[in-house]
Amino acid sequence: MTITRLSAQEVGAMGVDVGLPLLGCAPAHVFAEVLPVLTRYYTEGRASGFEHPVAHERVDPFTIFPQARTMIAVALPYRTAAGQAMERPAGARGFSSRYMWGEDYHRVLRDRLNALSVRLSEAVGRNVASVVCVDTSPLLDRAVAVLAGLGWIGKNTCLITSTHGSWVFLGALLVDVDVVASDGTAAAPPAPAALVGASAPARSAAPLTCLTPLMAPSVALSVMAPLALDQCGDCTLCLTACPTGALREPYILDSASCLSYITQASGHMPAEYRKPLGRRVWGCDTCQTVCPKNHVSLLAADPRLDPDEDTSYPDLMAILTMSNRAFMRRFGKTAGAWRGPTVWRRNALIALGNMRTHSALSAIIPYLTHERPELRGSAAWALRQIDAPGTRSAVAEALDRESDPDVRAEMLWAIE
Repeated sequence: MTITRLSAQEVGAMGVDVGLPLLGCAPAHVFAEVLPVLTRYYTEGRASGFEHPVAHERVDPFTIFPQARTMIAVALPYRTAAGQAMERPAGARGFSSRYMWGEDYHRVLRDRLNALSVRLSEAVGRNVASVVCVDTSPLLDRAVAVLAGLGWIGKNTCLITSTHGSWVFLGALLVDVDVVASDGTAAAPPAPAALVGASAPARSAAPLTCLTPLMAPSVALSVMAPLALDQCGDCTLCLTACPTGALREPYILDSASCLSYITQASGHMPAEYRKPLGRRVWGCDTCQTVCPKNHVSLLAADPRLDPDEDTSYPDLMAILTMSNRAFMRRFGKTAGAWRGPTVWRRNALIALGNMRTHSALSAIIPYLTHERPELRGSAAWALRQIDAPGTRSAVAEALDRESDPDVRAEMLWAIE
């Protein structure tokens, strides 16, 4: 038998079955109330360049999937017990953001959203047409998550859930099926609200009309009451803790100066960000780590997201000496491998310079003649920080052969 619609409660139970414990539904609609915020983000030059560049397409699910009837938003918790128990190994180790400690979340979320689509097809008695949206999709996933009732936007611009804080991966499934509230009433688009990045976000004046289930593996299925959109209060810990001041003001992020972006951007790392980088080799969790809303006890129980110490706390010397093939063997399963080894080696060189690791000299000095200019320049900068006997002459010798003006500028200290 073919049915035409499902209840939010039914869809939520299917989500739990396929490994998506936090799930909510909202009717597909253009959420144009976010458009002024996005337009400001782009016109002020705060975009990182990784985002979809057309603002109006990011608030319109129909540009991706014209047949969309419902937006199913999911938040996959990734802070696991194994991750909590992990300690930094001995040696010259950097660290990476928690989001890449386990298997690449793009793969994990896509697998589970595709499995959810299959379950929906079985439930309605036909092949449900759907589109999976994970991170690289144009759709603004945080806004969809708020509309579906999964959480609220903090001053650090992260989506924050009541059960797992902001330690969640976001995704969405656009489907051609109507999902209704558990009492059978049809859901209507939510009233406009300041969802993301507003300088003074409004509290939700009315409950979302599509009731949204919130599930955790250890909690019975229940219907979540809508959350206020602003629960930060007077707290500004994330703003004061940001190493580069990328959080310009509450809810306003300059992505281009955020270390999470900077560690992924190719080319020379701007000088003003090298010291703040510290030991980071991929990503930054500072604004999440200091957030009081992240002091939650619930942890994910997901073996695909359990960490590995060599990806969580990478051996910096190994990054500099391993082959490209060995790099992919070690990091290829993570969400941090897509840039390839060059960016990682640049970050490792800078981290070793910040740590003033004398034992790394034998691995750093060969990079003065590397084919990549950003690696030659980073090696020269790291050697200046370490300031070990004999390194000045090595940099001066490399300077004699150097033609790239940016790299020469990094090496001039050796003859000053």
